Amino acid sequence: MNLVTKSEFDLIGQQVTISDSKNKEIVGIKGKITMETKNMFIIKTENGKKSIPKNICQLSNNEGIIETDSSKLSKRPHERLEMLS
Repeated sequence: MNLVTKSEFDLIGQQVTISDSKNKEIVGIKGKITMETKNMFIIKTENGKKSIPKNICQLSNNEGIIETDSSKLSKRPHERLEMLS
């Protein structure tokens, strides 16, 4: 997994842009990840909150691309923390 962020476990609070997606209508959405479920990111944008499926998009931040590896990101945040131990 090629994450260019503090860690692959702390996506909440990150300013992100959807750089690529199977759904071309959501490409370019920018905002802060405010919440995360097993399969979705909730992104607060200028136009309100958007629910974005994890498995169809690629995120980037100001440092580079955040690859959404479904084997690691398709878990709840606390489940990913358990993988550290």
